[in-house]
Amino acid sequence: MIRFLSRFQIFHRIFAECKEYNLPALECPSFVFFLMGLINMVAMVSTYFIARRYTEPEIVALMVIGVTLVILIIGHTITQSFDKLAQANKMKTEFVGVASHQLRTPLSAMRWTLNLLMEGRLGQLAPEQMNYITLIKESNERMIKLVNDLLDVSRIEMGKVVLRPRQTNLYVLIQKTINDFMPLSKASNVNITLEASETLPNVYSDTEKVALVIQNLIDNAIKYTKGKGEVKIKAEIAGKCVKVSIQDSGVGIPQDQQKHVFQKFFRSDNVMKHQTVGTGLGLFIARSVVEESKGKIWFESKLGEGTTFYFTLPVYSL
Repeated sequence: MIRFLSRFQIFHRIFAECKEYNLPALECPSFVFFLMGLINMVAMVSTYFIARRYTEPEIVALMVIGVTLVILIIGHTITQSFDKLAQANKMKTEFVGVASHQLRTPLSAMRWTLNLLMEGRLGQLAPEQMNYITLIKESNERMIKLVNDLLDVSRIEMGKVVLRPRQTNLYVLIQKTINDFMPLSKASNVNITLEASETLPNVYSDTEKVALVIQNLIDNAIKYTKGKGEVKIKAEIAGKCVKVSIQDSGVGIPQDQQKHVFQKFFRSDNVMKHQTVGTGLGLFIARSVVEESKGKIWFESKLGEGTTFYFTLPVYSL
């Protein structure tokens, strides 16, 4: 029967989802939900015809009891399926957290040693040696960022993200982040501009976490702008919030993939072709931080024309 049902498109989607989670059909929530609906339809039609043929209430009552038992059994199966998925997800999250913690210690030690070498505290290095050390340090920094992103994702999924909101000067924070990205923007031939007033009202947010949001958005804007381009950043008052927009002239996001942008590990097909470095975690983290800060985040994008990300944060008030 399963082979017969799988010929239809809807069943291809259901079985693809079951395969993605590596679950047999009878343990896959999507399939069991569908099966439950199918049985409900058959039961209603059967009850209708039986009620027309038999007038005895006992027979109709037995039919209703039988249908109810079947629904209860399927409901129990669905609950077990969700329990298995939840347990697997919890184990995965805990493993990522532990592994990331274990990786961060040796990576931090490596960073410290590389800094000593580059500063000449362990002896002078030849130019060629310095070039190799610089490459190693860049790789080390990428690994540290990846580990930190994985730790952030692990905390978000386990509900352990603790924000410490306070009065934050968003203008200063954006300006500092732009300055930090100047070497990368120059190397990428991308010009960054800021349109904002120094008198922009402060926001109520976790300064470090919001800085991470701005870093992720600017980093993406630079990486996905190929050739000579521009990243325009704007901050302005929008009601009781401050709205920030980060616009790039990059590759854009295909329309059919835009719904996945804020999902973990998502990278659009056209981005993969450009072989940019990234994990697909930055936007997931950014959305979590903004929404936990009582703000909103969204974007507009056209393929080949660029993308603009927006986010809002509440204005600080006494």
